[in-house]
Amino acid sequence: MRNNETMHFDTAIIHAGRNPEFAATPIHMAATSKTYYTRGGNPSIREFGQAVAVLEGGDYAVPAACGMAAVTQTLLALLKAGDHILCHRSVYDWTDWWIRDEITRFGVESTQVDFRDAQAFSNALRPSTRMVYFEPLSNPGLDLIDPRRVIADAHSIGALVVVDNTFLTPALLKPLAYGADVVLHSATKFLNGHGDALGGVAVMNNEDLYQKVYRSLNLHGGVISPFNAFLIRRGMRTLAMRMARHCENALTVAEFLGGHPAVTGVRYPGLPGDLGYALAREILPDGSGGMVGFTLGGGQAALDRFTTSLKLIRPWVSLGDTGSLLYGRHPEPRKGIPEGFARLSVGLEDVEDIIADLGQALGIEMTTDNQDVFSTRK
Repeated sequence: MRNNETMHFDTAIIHAGRNPEFAATPIHMAATSKTYYTRGGNPSIREFGQAVAVLEGGDYAVPAACGMAAVTQTLLALLKAGDHILCHRSVYDWTDWWIRDEITRFGVESTQVDFRDAQAFSNALRPSTRMVYFEPLSNPGLDLIDPRRVIADAHSIGALVVVDNTFLTPALLKPLAYGADVVLHSATKFLNGHGDALGGVAVMNNEDLYQKVYRSLNLHGGVISPFNAFLIRRGMRTLAMRMARHCENALTVAEFLGGHPAVTGVRYPGLPGDLGYALAREILPDGSGGMVGFTLGGGQAALDRFTTSLKLIRPWVSLGDTGSLLYGRHPEPRKGIPEGFARLSVGLEDVEDIIADLGQALGIEMTTDNQDVFSTRK
């Protein structure tokens, strides 16, 4: 439930949901209480959920075992056979697969379009559209989507809007303030920030939606462990400071990459020239996040060589940790992902060290015909 409403974000993130009787969140490891299983309630899990709800400006939260548990339990709770879900063209891979391949097994139709195209979005809405789903800053392509337009258009036909706010976090954007019905997080990423715990959460203001998602959690059993809830809540206490540093470092890295001859394109909404730059100035005044995308001119061969040349930055599947992580992608035209594209989670290291590692790994030049032939940069 919502509390700490009069506190600034940096204060609320430390105190929200906290039991004032303890210096730190106690870890309640009991599998059951007198009347319920930990699946249905646990003090450690409850504090984690309450804290995220406060930061997002929500009244209710349903913690989950991981980000995908939050996604699937929310969608299973709110969709039924005959419904239609409209999703942005590019979302987290497992979400993408679930919406395209799994939810259809339950009689739900799905469509994916580029939400930045207002006409394409409007044309894709149907009378049966029950839900609109997107990430304001998409994974992995870093498309910045205007939540104001999407939410207003979806609500105009009576559709629910579910927003995955993992990349931006409530430190940078609060979708509920724009009218989103449910906000999701893979708390494994920036909320936790230390790469040591899986977790997810769904936040909402509507009690009926809360009861449905809470029931889905109990039915499907995607329950976060009290220990993981403790770790994530502990990590969240530094979220404001961490996100400020992530944003600062990411902008500097994006500027560096944008001026490097081996890089043919950079995606970062805070970078002038990015397609999302004007929108970012409106809706992301505190920074554009810690994720940078870039494309190497030599394609996949260039990306493979670059990846194996990194020394500080780790080739990794996840994101949002204190250290910088890189995820090289294979081309996916449907998602707008070209050959040679990489997603970089810019960490909290000294930015000069991050740039030095990128620079030495990019110590290759393409020939003028842009083939996969390299020469060492002097």
